[in-house]
Amino acid sequence: MDDICICTALRQAAAQSTAHYDAVLAPSGIKVTMFRLLRRIQAAKSISITELAEIVGLDRSTLGRNLRVLEKQSLVEMGTGEDARARQVSLTRAGQEKLREAVPLWRKAQQEFSQIIGADTLAVLDRVIDQTGEEEQAMGGKA
Repeated sequence: MDDICICTALRQAAAQSTAHYDAVLAPSGIKVTMFRLLRRIQAAKSISITELAEIVGLDRSTLGRNLRVLEKQSLVEMGTGEDARARQVSLTRAGQEKLREAVPLWRKAQQEFSQIIGADTLAVLDRVIDQTGEEEQAMGGKA
């Protein structure tokens, strides 16, 4: 078969970029997946697990497992919101400090990876993200 599977190619590119970011973030003790969650939680101050799952595109059970890891490291705390059934998550002081430590490393990873893939590839990625986002909205949510 001569056709390149776009999905496989994107997954391989994602794995390579994740490995790069994880290597650069290693001195902070967190991986890019954890960094992403900490940034989203920080931006929201306090957010329900359901809302966070929608924002980051994870199902609640996967997100819950990731949050338990962050909670064990004392980087996030979970409590209840106005609706006692809705679990809220927020950063702890240690989580805020960990994020401050990781941001310069993340910026370094961004700069390095931008140089690796180049401006043309970044422009293509932006278009792909825009187009797939528009298609998801047209279909009424996430594909």
